[in-house]
Amino acid sequence: MERERQSKTPIFTVLKDVYAKREVLPFHVPGHKNGKGAEKEFYEFIGENPFKIDVTIFDLVDGLHNPKSHIKEAQELAAEAFGAERTLFCVHGTSGAIQAMVMSCVKAGEKIIVPRNTHKSVNAGIILSGCIPIYMQPDIDNENGIAHGVTPRTVEKTLEQHPDAAAVLVINPTYYGVSTDLEKIAEIVHSYDIPLLVDEAHGPHLIFSDKLAKSAMEAGADICCQSTHKLTGALTQGSMMHMQGKRVDFNHVKQCLSLLQTTSPSYILLASLDTTRKQLALEGEKLVSYSISLAENFRDRVNKIPGFYCFGKEVLDGKGRYSFDPTKVTVTAKGLGLHGWELDTLLIEKYNIQVELSDFYNVLFIVTYGDREKDIDKVIEALEDISKTYFDSSNLGKEFKDMPEIPEMVQIPRESFFSKKTKKSIDECVNEISGEFIFAYPPGIPVLVPGERITEEMLHYIFELRDSGLSVQGMEDPKLETLNIITEDDAMYIYVEKMNNFFIGVPFNLGCSRTGSEFAIDYLFQAYPDYKNEVEVQTIELMEEDFTEKKLKFLNSTIAMSESLRNRVSELVDNGYRPVTIGGDHSISIGSISGVTSIKKDIGVIWIDAHGDLNTAATTPSGNIHGMSLAVAIGEGDTRLTSIMNGNYVLPENVFLFGARDLDPGELSLIKEKNINCLTYDEIVEMGLENALNFVKEKLGVEEIHISFDLDSMDAEKIFGVNTHVENGGFDKAEVLGVFQFLYENYKISSVDITELNPLTDNNGKAVEMVSDMIEYLNNVY
Repeated sequence: MERERQSKTPIFTVLKDVYAKREVLPFHVPGHKNGKGAEKEFYEFIGENPFKIDVTIFDLVDGLHNPKSHIKEAQELAAEAFGAERTLFCVHGTSGAIQAMVMSCVKAGEKIIVPRNTHKSVNAGIILSGCIPIYMQPDIDNENGIAHGVTPRTVEKTLEQHPDAAAVLVINPTYYGVSTDLEKIAEIVHSYDIPLLVDEAHGPHLIFSDKLAKSAMEAGADICCQSTHKLTGALTQGSMMHMQGKRVDFNHVKQCLSLLQTTSPSYILLASLDTTRKQLALEGEKLVSYSISLAENFRDRVNKIPGFYCFGKEVLDGKGRYSFDPTKVTVTAKGLGLHGWELDTLLIEKYNIQVELSDFYNVLFIVTYGDREKDIDKVIEALEDISKTYFDSSNLGKEFKDMPEIPEMVQIPRESFFSKKTKKSIDECVNEISGEFIFAYPPGIPVLVPGERITEEMLHYIFELRDSGLSVQGMEDPKLETLNIITEDDAMYIYVEKMNNFFIGVPFNLGCSRTGSEFAIDYLFQAYPDYKNEVEVQTIELMEEDFTEKKLKFLNSTIAMSESLRNRVSELVDNGYRPVTIGGDHSISIGSISGVTSIKKDIGVIWIDAHGDLNTAATTPSGNIHGMSLAVAIGEGDTRLTSIMNGNYVLPENVFLFGARDLDPGELSLIKEKNINCLTYDEIVEMGLENALNFVKEKLGVEEIHISFDLDSMDAEKIFGVNTHVENGGFDKAEVLGVFQFLYENYKISSVDITELNPLTDNNGKAVEMVSDMIEYLNNVY
């Protein structure tokens, strides 16, 4: 860190030495005009200088949302000082920064793994983003009645159960100063190639002392939010967000933060962040060392007072309690028979001492380099006086009760937030959906979260807490007689859940009577070995055939394949998956569509193919069944094939043939007879892809569709590895992905086919590459 550079204060200097010194005539907001319009008593108390630098965005002082000069330089200096690659200033507190952090890293319907004892700003970020929280129970300290961090093993187990999680968020350190093994957690999280988010509100000072836990940036986290005002010298609401690595998109984070932050940021707060960074960069090690020494002395003195106890490093276990910040002084008066809030009241009312917080057992003192020995002396004198007064009282004793398991989540937080609430007697709330938080103190974490199912065990636990005199908070009714619940009729559900794809490889070629596509899945695995763990391969049973059936070649084997695939697809759809079949010739769609329609009765089908596949035994020029697949789906053709559908046919008006370049006469007749929606490739080129897709939306009036995609719909000059080539045009990769994106944005997608990969004709490897690109796309789209 370059000391000369860190001695600069770009924001504060331009405000003080340029803007204020020039005595600029202010025809801009704010309306107090350098204090001349401020209320007299307030002005006299505050003084003139804050008003002189309370300005708005203009070129001279730079802008927070798109910084180009002073703010940009100040943020770069902060990144250097705090060990980050990028830093953003936040003037609406760490709460807003955390909300932006969550929103920027997790999309609607994605999972985020979080501790149960997160700050409410994390819950707000989850509501704003529409993501799905997966809760981890933190390490509970029964003796002191507080929750510490989550252990690395807890993070590891939760990721094993939810490998599709988009991010993990942890706290470093907790409000009470205890840190988990963040470095180990970062290693675990990054093994899944997802970002680690850290609520480091109480850790802006960590990087400035080797006596403290590693900061989030030092431990390898991807992004963290720090309350620069909490443990260091910035003004309240002054916070910073730090980032590093490539797992977090800096521009998207900046966009989310800009969305939440005021368009009229306080330049006084920005100057405060700027100068605090300078102070820490130049003197941080000395200042934090002083804070630690002061706090450790404070702790030693408290522990000598009868009836009081202040925990320290003795609580560490190398897991969820990996290291400790001594500047957090947690004092309990259990030995005097006093609850934390009783001690809190005594200290402020009798001794004029205000603590940071109080809970069932404890009060928390925050010690910083802004404190002095004489301040500690005053607290010690007060505690000694309290000890003499209450020492003969009975010991408060340990009332701690083990919490029940985390209940079932019925609604995601965003859904429960917007659902109508109904007040109901708490005795009658078993099996209802909770409409509010219920916190248990100790240990200060939620028993219930809005959207969770209330169980009999949960209510029994809440009543036990109440009857034992423990604190139950968070509810609208503090007497715990009624509870806000969400009835099933009032529960609002937003379809944002990312449906899990289930990939099925179907190595079948007999529908087209051509060698090659029976090796498609082996070819895919050879090119992309990782898919072996992702794609379930269907066993193909070859049946005895009647080779005199010239109009229905390999009929028996095609029926066997289709029925087997139908049964598997039906099972997957029934269990909430989105089946994605990969083949193989296009006859596999008979099995996939019949499997879907056995569960979902009103779906549509968009058929992206150079061919119509609408022939029947009466019209087929080849006898190959892959050219009859769509006809079978609408109930046309030989009954031995249509019977596979079990009567669950797709309505012709719910079918759209898209991009055809080679239609047989029989297919054209069926399109006209059944009024099937169709746009040929030439028609799409003429009207433009965007207009063509809007035409699909206008005509295909269903909510849910099956997409059947044939690689031969693509430009044969680029994608050659198919069974049946068609010259003259075809889509490129960007156009195909654009079509899929449009369909995913406008329809619920029940299932997908990707067909006609033939390794024997894929002379440039582009066809198998396209299949891989499609798999990756489907894994990252809703």
